[in-house]
Amino acid sequence: MTIKYENMPDNLSNQPDIPIDSQPDFQQHPQDASGYYNRGRDRDLGGDREGALADYNCTIQLDPNHAKAYVNRGLLLDKIGNRQGALSDYNRSIELDDRSATSYYNRANVRYRLEDLQGALDDYDRSIQLDPTRAKAYYNRGTICAYLGNREGARQDLQAAAELFRQQDREWDYQRTLEKVQEI
Repeated sequence: MTIKYENMPDNLSNQPDIPIDSQPDFQQHPQDASGYYNRGRDRDLGGDREGALADYNCTIQLDPNHAKAYVNRGLLLDKIGNRQGALSDYNRSIELDDRSATSYYNRANVRYRLEDLQGALDDYDRSIQLDPTRAKAYYNRGTICAYLGNREGARQDLQAAAELFRQQDREWDYQRTLEKVQEI
């Protein structure tokens, strides 16, 4: 048995078919989206990007509304340099769950790498609104503000990031952020 990639986003059309028969742990339950998702996470953490991508693709094919699968596949696509694919996955994740600070944060990072600074700022704003304890969102937003010449906004965000890093016992990040505040 093979899973076909029909009605999938364009960025997946070149993905190979995945033979389920070669995956003995899924022979009994080949329609188990959560099983593919969990194995994809394990594979991703273990450095098997190709296997992880295949499992995230299966998860999404079996459950097109699995928001976390889009987030994790987006992270993986970003790691391998497919920024547009990652952006597409984060967009879909946000369509499915617009309360996910992680989705907005990750999309902001991709938008920054794609040089969409305003889009990145908007997404960092939303991520911070949803999770005001995400220090790296403040740090990244502050970095963009500094680049754009908004020194006061940069200082405020970097000081907020520094304080959160300190509260979270992330001493290296705290020190690095304080140094960055001094540079502004």
